[in-house]
Amino acid sequence: MTAWLVLLVALASAVGAFGRVTSEAVTIPGSDSQAARDTAGAFDDAASGRQPVVLYAPAGTAPLSSSGQRRAVEEAARAVEGVDHVVAATTPYEPGGGGLGADGRTGRLTVELDVGGRDITPETTRAVTDAAAPAARAGIEVTAGGDLAAAADKGSTGHSEIIGLAAAFVVLTLGFGSLVAAGVPLLTGAVGLGASLCLIGLAGHLMDMPSSGATIAAMIGLGVGIDYTLFCLTRFRELLAAGVGVEDAAARTTAGSGKAVVFAGSAVVAALAGLALGGLPLLHALALAPGIAVLVAMAATLTLLPAVLSLVGPRLTPGVRAVRTVRAARQARAEREAPDDAVPYEKTPDETAPRTHAPDDRTPGDEAPDANALPRAEDRGERRKGPAPAGWGRIAAFVTSRPWRCLLGGLVLAGVLAAPAAQLTFGQLDAGDKAVGTASRTAYDRVADAFGPGANGPLQVVSILPAPASGPDDTRIAAVTAALRTTGGVASVGPAQLDASGTRVRWQVIPTTAPADPDTVALVHRLRDETLPAATGGTGLVTHVGGATAAQADLNERLTERMPLVVGFVLAVAALLLLVAFRSPVVAVKAALMNLVSVAASYGVLTAVFPWGWGASLIGLEGPVPIPGYVPLLMFAVLFGLAMDYEVFLLSAVRAAYLRDGDNRGAVVSGLSGTGRIITSAALIMVSVFLGYLLSDDPVVKMFGIGLATAVVLDATVVRGVLVPSTMVLLGRANWWLPGVLDRLLPRLAIEDDGHDGAVPPASPAGDAPLAAARSAS
Repeated sequence: MTAWLVLLVALASAVGAFGRVTSEAVTIPGSDSQAARDTAGAFDDAASGRQPVVLYAPAGTAPLSSSGQRRAVEEAARAVEGVDHVVAATTPYEPGGGGLGADGRTGRLTVELDVGGRDITPETTRAVTDAAAPAARAGIEVTAGGDLAAAADKGSTGHSEIIGLAAAFVVLTLGFGSLVAAGVPLLTGAVGLGASLCLIGLAGHLMDMPSSGATIAAMIGLGVGIDYTLFCLTRFRELLAAGVGVEDAAARTTAGSGKAVVFAGSAVVAALAGLALGGLPLLHALALAPGIAVLVAMAATLTLLPAVLSLVGPRLTPGVRAVRTVRAARQARAEREAPDDAVPYEKTPDETAPRTHAPDDRTPGDEAPDANALPRAEDRGERRKGPAPAGWGRIAAFVTSRPWRCLLGGLVLAGVLAAPAAQLTFGQLDAGDKAVGTASRTAYDRVADAFGPGANGPLQVVSILPAPASGPDDTRIAAVTAALRTTGGVASVGPAQLDASGTRVRWQVIPTTAPADPDTVALVHRLRDETLPAATGGTGLVTHVGGATAAQADLNERLTERMPLVVGFVLAVAALLLLVAFRSPVVAVKAALMNLVSVAASYGVLTAVFPWGWGASLIGLEGPVPIPGYVPLLMFAVLFGLAMDYEVFLLSAVRAAYLRDGDNRGAVVSGLSGTGRIITSAALIMVSVFLGYLLSDDPVVKMFGIGLATAVVLDATVVRGVLVPSTMVLLGRANWWLPGVLDRLLPRLAIEDDGHDGAVPPASPAGDAPLAAARSAS
């Protein structure tokens, strides 16, 4: 624990010294927009580019064009130039300034800084707006725009984390019946969250880390951190209830459940690593952030948690009721293995067929089962006298007795949810999608009203000339200028600007439509494919179209091209990991396909809520919002990784029961009833964490909250509770078929084996899950 405390202090000190850095810059190697950006580097521009400060004279005040207001604006500009990092401030009245709107009440003060967008801090923005006090005293409303506004709008998501932690505390307290036990997962989750956010903030100094990256990482890191601790803590309390000492129980928990955590966490990280195939720095950053959070959560579970368990272990000891539950489970198992007067029922063909075991079904020293011997009671699927199953035991019995109906019903439900995904298209967000009242949204609306919607997203056309131009009137340049001005969808074209060498020229093109409007993307393609080739034919000019809108269009196209490769990689990794873990190609392929069900359903819900706008107002949106291309791709990798958590814990229980008894149906019932409640509790915690982020003003964060919560709910209920058990019953012993070649190649792993076989009985088929079995009565 001391090491973790020192680490947290060191990381917090580093963040305090260097700060947390984010950047919304999009780099797309090999794209036309990137070529335009690189070519524009030849111009002697400030590091920040030209950042707008929007000035607005409301009704009841003199317009900005009046002499008194002009003096106030010019005085404000001189004061802004004295702010640290500001190299120039240009008034709306000067040539090259932002200009005045047609009504004379809206103008743009242009600010240039010696730092790039990633290094503009909220303090910088505040200093700029404070310096514009002379304009404010004249009744002019001053609002930062561009990167200045983005820095000012950077808000903390602390309220979302608090809501997630509070919800987790309620679930854990109800599940464990102990405040101390409920606090352990929250402690490790919070420590892991703090460390990972510091690391991600520092990583922003080395790469362009979008602001949503840290939020998504916090969302995933907090969820998995609490879940991993929950699984381990449940095992620890089971061991205590069985009479194992505190230190031994902590060691065995780490040796057993800790391995499952490593496997599940590694699956998440491996899935995120697949995003590297997208070939985009943005994807690298968005994969790195949650990857760091998951790795830190794993490290906290494996190192911090055992120390905490050893310290507070005596206070986590289950009460008398829990001990009785464990003893009852042990007694029930002993009775099942003894002869009794059971009432048989009609056997299925799978149960009457001779039993065979795959070569890996036994550990060294086990005797080979006799295929001609009478099956044991549990192998015959006999009904026992005793209490009827309850909870997940009842659900398991229902699903396994009606596999076809449950399978079809589950698929129909998932299909209904997934149906809207057929119309999922990639779009792009702009400041108009920000929350009302933020600086970005206010500046966007005022500029759009005064100068037109396209003024918020100008395009930049650049050309490389084979020979220096004599000036802006060069015939080659004039031809391009004329062509741009006559292109449909263009509102205005700024004068051509030459660099010092005369071989680089650029134009600012204002579209008639907003940056996120599909017609603006169409204009980008029209300029590239028709206007510019026709205007530069035979001149040797090489032209490119850039700007934020063009870059986002190129990003979505690149993501569309690379998505099949990334999806295929993630599918293959998931199937390979499950094959290694459970030595069954059928189980591995089936699990990968089942994961696709929950992903498709989450895509369907995303499409209905955001592009279609169904219920958008309920989550703080004004209407339909486009989905950026990187959201579904990143969500796919994350969801496949998270689904592995529940897959590992469920299949580990099913496989252990099958290897013990050889009864496929009974193993499915035992595994589902024994893990159902803990998986449901873990999913409830994760969903609470995800939904807490709906309070964020960022639409992208809302998308991840809705999408991840939908997938986890469906995965923990319909997929794990209905589809997986029904298909396993229908497949029978084919679930565990293993070709001889794979048997020789695959390693033999025991995911949750702690090296003490038989010390703690599995959960009762009556549905007493680990959480219930470990519940404290004190």
